[in-house]
Amino acid sequence: FDLFDASGDESIDTEELGLVMEALGFGKMEEDDLKRMIHEVDVDMSGKIEWDEFKVMMRKKSYKADSREEIAAAFAAFAGKNEDGRTKEYICAQDIANVAVAINEKVELSKFQEILNSAPGQPIGTDDEGNSTGLTIIQWREMMGQVNH
Repeated sequence: FDLFDASGDESIDTEELGLVMEALGFGKMEEDDLKRMIHEVDVDMSGKIEWDEFKVMMRKKSYKADSREEIAAAFAAFAGKNEDGRTKEYICAQDIANVAVAINEKVELSKFQEILNSAPGQPIGTDDEGNSTGLTIIQWREMMGQVNH
């Protein structure tokens, strides 16, 4: 959530939501569709999505019939390719940072490490400081269902 809150106002507007949906593998969306998505969860009628509203929206989006494929596509977008051209089997903090750079976000690598460390289940490995070294597709699916801040 914080990654896409470009303005830092603890909410996401239609422009920021468009970036979220694209980064999560849902593709480029029309402004009207983004406004409709905000309206569906905008309890306080601010015209923006705050964190609690974002969680509700992502849960709805994640449980669509085709969400398994969409979540896999988002994972692939973050993970990137390995040397043989196949999608990597895990996402590391640098992979998330690369997506942030691609959408012109400036967030410290430590923020992405927090995302990895908060992932459900056993980490695929840890570094010398006890930080998770990666996130598997199974953990990614779980996180997309839970939508942790």
